[in-house]
Amino acid sequence: MNDYQFIAPFYDFLLGPFMRSIRRDVLETVLELQPENVLDVACGTGDQLRLLTENGIDAVGVDMSEAMLKICRKANPASDCLLQDASRMAFQGHCFDLVMISFALHETGWESAEKILQDIHRVLKPSGHLLVVDYTDFRETPFYVRQSIHLIERMAGHRHFSNFRRYHQNGGLNTLIDKEQFQTVASIHHASRSIALQLFISLT
Repeated sequence: MNDYQFIAPFYDFLLGPFMRSIRRDVLETVLELQPENVLDVACGTGDQLRLLTENGIDAVGVDMSEAMLKICRKANPASDCLLQDASRMAFQGHCFDLVMISFALHETGWESAEKILQDIHRVLKPSGHLLVVDYTDFRETPFYVRQSIHLIERMAGHRHFSNFRRYHQNGGLNTLIDKEQFQTVASIHHASRSIALQLFISLT
């Protein structure tokens, strides 16, 4: 995947300040759960992975962008940062206490997002946790924030924006999540309620 080949060196510089409070809430949520191991799906440059490992969490990252993983490996020399398709991960079933995925489901395409969540469920231990950070349905988000997000997503490219629009048209994570597999535990909102950190528990 070459989508991030050119933006990878600037990714943290551009989005780091915006992501700081979200990264902090993710870290605090994980530390409260105290999982034995964590899988960060679509880990990107590994900024969240670094925070986890610095705080004593055993974490592994996977991503489909070699450009992003190159930066991730430099930032996380003690962690595995693996090139893998998140819909067909090379892990045994029921091997992670917690799996997290941030800002990837809305951009990957609806069918791909469904497959990713299915494989996440496969690798989660029974009663393990799924932590998702992504856009909400925007019903309580101010107009100017919605327009800003649409502009950013449009700038990311036609395919990216098309997937973003379909994600919202289909109902977002509330529709995407299989309620026979996952139950909502908690939600934390950011950016004028345009983004949510949502914690689920695996039911099977």
